Amino acid sequence: MEKFDQIKMLELVKVEDPDSDGGLTLIFQENKILKIKVVDGKLVSKFT
Repeated sequence: MEKFDQIKMLELVKVEDPDSDGGLTLIFQENKILKIKVVDGKLVSKFT
């Protein structure tokens, strides 16, 4: 779960469901953005 340490304890500001890629985008304080979508049957997450 170290991958998500950068958003630990940050407030969730906005949710885009669905986003422009057909996934889910979570926008946190300090402009941290987490994009989540299903690719080939697997859940994939990426910080931008």
